[in-house]
Amino acid sequence: MFKRVGLIVGAILLSILLLGYVFRLPLLQWAIAPELKKAGITLSCLDFSITSELNIYADKVCVNYQNQQLQLTGITANIKRIDIKNAVLTVNPFPKNDNANQLAKNLDLALPSTRPLISIKQLAVKSDQLNKPLKISILEPTLNQFNVTGDINASAILTADKVSGQFAVNDTLLKQVINTKNTLIAGVNFNTQQAFSFDGIELKLNGDISAQFTHTYEQCQANVLTTGKLATHFNLNSQALMLNTDLLNNKINLTPSCANLISPSEYAGFVSNQVPLNWQLKLPQSIRLKDSELSLPAINLVSEGVKQFDILMTDTAVNIKSPLENVQTNLSAQISTPDINNFSVNAQLVGTTIKGDYAVALESLPEFVPATANGLSLGGHFDISEFIDSKPVGLINAKLTLNSVDAFDISAVQYQGDLTAKMDKQLNAEVTLTHQFKSAQYKKFKATDISNTLTANANLGVGELFAELTAKTNIKAVNSPDIKLNNIKVESNGLQSRALKATHHAFINDVELVINHHVSAQANPFEVIIPEQGVLPLNAFISQFEPLAQLTEGKFNGYISGDVNLQNASFNIGVTHIGALYNDYLASDLNSVFSGQYNSGKLNVKPTTFNLNEFRAGAVVKNIKGQWQVNDNSALVNDITGDVFGGEFSLDTYTVGKPNQVANVKFENIDASKLVTLDDKSGIVLTGRLAGALPVHFNSGEIEIIDGSLFSQGTGNLKITNNAAFDSVMQQQQELQPVLGLLTNLDIQKLNSSVALKSDGWLKLGVNLQGYNKAEQQQVNFNYNHEENVFTLLRALRLSDEITQKVEQQYSQKGN
Repeated sequence: MFKRVGLIVGAILLSILLLGYVFRLPLLQWAIAPELKKAGITLSCLDFSITSELNIYADKVCVNYQNQQLQLTGITANIKRIDIKNAVLTVNPFPKNDNANQLAKNLDLALPSTRPLISIKQLAVKSDQLNKPLKISILEPTLNQFNVTGDINASAILTADKVSGQFAVNDTLLKQVINTKNTLIAGVNFNTQQAFSFDGIELKLNGDISAQFTHTYEQCQANVLTTGKLATHFNLNSQALMLNTDLLNNKINLTPSCANLISPSEYAGFVSNQVPLNWQLKLPQSIRLKDSELSLPAINLVSEGVKQFDILMTDTAVNIKSPLENVQTNLSAQISTPDINNFSVNAQLVGTTIKGDYAVALESLPEFVPATANGLSLGGHFDISEFIDSKPVGLINAKLTLNSVDAFDISAVQYQGDLTAKMDKQLNAEVTLTHQFKSAQYKKFKATDISNTLTANANLGVGELFAELTAKTNIKAVNSPDIKLNNIKVESNGLQSRALKATHHAFINDVELVINHHVSAQANPFEVIIPEQGVLPLNAFISQFEPLAQLTEGKFNGYISGDVNLQNASFNIGVTHIGALYNDYLASDLNSVFSGQYNSGKLNVKPTTFNLNEFRAGAVVKNIKGQWQVNDNSALVNDITGDVFGGEFSLDTYTVGKPNQVANVKFENIDASKLVTLDDKSGIVLTGRLAGALPVHFNSGEIEIIDGSLFSQGTGNLKITNNAAFDSVMQQQQELQPVLGLLTNLDIQKLNSSVALKSDGWLKLGVNLQGYNKAEQQQVNFNYNHEENVFTLLRALRLSDEITQKVEQQYSQKGN
């Protein structure tokens, strides 16, 4: 009975076991899977069997946790050990966690006091971030203590609230597993020993690091060496990464051949001499990365050696996904080299806005600059926004001072320049440039106290560029061996598009000019308008060429037009009521309107009439008329007529400056009383009319009259009374009294005289006088040679007009 019951019970139990084994997989899915799912674990595959040694053997186990996939194969388990032949862990990006209740929590593991020890012969870790799978072996020699060997060597201890341990990584591993197309990784030598701990929320790393990077570009080799300690903190909930890097020593060394990377040019040598080869990078105590936001309190790059470079970035915050648009930092740079006294920049960058200031100081300019200068100082400030993928808005200012500068035949002393450029959101741009010189010299021209301000306004929007230009220039004086100009003031307005059109309103020595010009690639036409104005300001120019010449009254005006490129111009000038003094010579009421052309260095003035009311040169000449012209830079006057000594004179032609020429002067109907009678006290009275011809020879600056003649026109009379010189001769030479007495009252029938004038002023007259003395009823034929210095004579004649001259001079001085 009991035996039957035992057989029945045994058969039932065996049947249950057989049924359980046969239906083991559905039972596991029904009983275990729901419990795993509560922990966020999905069991997707499981197949196991019981071996003859009563061990559990599983061909495959598939587990998913937070998008991470783990597949185990070849599993043998018993109450002492769990051995896994192969494991593959596929690491995928963690899903975004928008539910605050699903944040990571501190570890709270219910670790059993006894369980089978685990070993994994090979674990392959796959990820898109890895160049190839990472392969390691895991062994648990003691409960909750793990050793990792393979691509990574590490050890770890598992406790209820923390996982801790240490690991080592080198450059061989990096080169094998880092997924990068950048071949720079091939030049890296890297080693680190890191201690780590993980409490379920925060991962901490702390250890030594040694890294060396070598890269060669063409003939330049760069070496970067980093040694020291690095601490890392990563929080799963905040996704914040914190690096403590202040204990790292970072050095950057360049080989001298790196200077050859600078393109061959005149400035390549200077630049290469300024750049240091040895650098040190100082990192901050903490670098923070959270949600693509990178924060760096301070980064300092300094040079080693006599070339001092100090570049500092502070309070840097940047979004690594869009760094150009989302960046904030403060930048300062200080540079000092044997060739650069000082260079400094301070700037604040916020997104697409940058503002700051800068300063540069040099004893002299580098050799490659086509100029020499001493005491250079450059500084300014800037405030610019929207400078990325757009046109900048803001302003830039630059101030330059030089003790002296020489460039392109121009030398200047105490130069100051100020440049300001600004633009608004409507793309309205304004540039203002101001120059100031104590003095400047160009070849033979020297200017003092120069100031110039140029302003350009334009809109940089779509379409053709138009710039409105305004300028003001003041120059105290311009001196050259030929001319001196004072008080130069110029106000200019212009429009720059495809060509430049400008108008200049100028005052030079108080002479007013209006200048219009047009500059293009094809032509450079201009026009000069001279408004009607008084001539007295012209004395400042005239006195430089003829110190004895002076204008006393009158007006002038004119118009000049031409092309600078073609070197031609036409002009029309008018002068009215001009009065002038030259030493003791006085001209009054000159009028003339003339026109002409200048072409290829040749000046031509059309034949032009002129009228001069009066000319005083001892003798008074009135109603002077004639023509003047200029042919290929040669000026001449012709057909000159006028009234003198009660008669008329004429001049055929005279070319100004021609070395050898003869000008023929003729006299008609001259009143002999005015020619011979010098003053009322002379006692000599000559009446009648005279004519003559005087060939005036000009020879290399000397003036002579050769074979000149004077002769009477009709009859005349000579009376001599109370003349001291005549009476003295009569008394001293009594034998001549009968002859000389005939001249005291002589009716002149004919008078002829030869005239010769030497270049030194001595005039020689050979006089033949024929007449009749009524008192003595005797015919007279008298020959007489007379010599006198005509220059002295003319001076004596001019003394009689002294009062008139003084009045004119006083008038002229008041005008000036």
